Amino acid sequence: MRLFAALYPSDEALAHLDLALSALGAVAPDDGRPSVRWTPRDLMHLTVAFFGEVADGAVDDLGRALDEVAEATEPLTLHLRGAGTFEDRILFAGVGGDAEALRRLSAATAEAASDVGLRLDRRPRQRAHLTVARASGPRKNGRRKTDPRPTGPGLAELAHALAVYEGPRFTADELCLVESTPGAGRSGGPLYEVVRTSPLGVRR
Repeated sequence: MRLFAALYPSDEALAHLDLALSALGAVAPDDGRPSVRWTPRDLMHLTVAFFGEVADGAVDDLGRALDEVAEATEPLTLHLRGAGTFEDRILFAGVGGDAEALRRLSAATAEAASDVGLRLDRRPRQRAHLTVARASGPRKNGRRKTDPRPTGPGLAELAHALAVYEGPRFTADELCLVESTPGAGRSGGPLYEVVRTSPLGVRR
């Protein structure tokens, strides 16, 4: 199973973000070709830790380890704010509020995975974020092919437009263990399924 740990924004927070994204999505290229692929609302999440492929026999151990981390963590008050890009292909919304507590939760979750025998991802972690869109179009040799035709707003322009965005506060009170199945979702995208939830600050 391909697994990661995540927090999910409230419906209110995602609805508020939808309004902002709808305004940006109204700007489209003249030929109708989208310049970005928007993340479906039901796939939007805040990744806490990524575990990669986990053997079926290790899932229960990982789940119990996440329960312990969640018990020691109080619910977080967060909000989506600002935006930016990773490389030249991902547009994200930033995260405000209990950001330091979120970083501690991420570190504790990764360490818990290591303690039950999973390989700890030691790559430098990107800032907490919610992926909003990805650049569309084919890639070649790891880089996007150059298309001289105008294709509407680029990710940098969209990030600039969202720079002042600030959404409503929400309480993240569940650490979710999520299975990712590439290519099984709509339009060939990933399918995410929550396989276990660990309430924050609640002793089981």
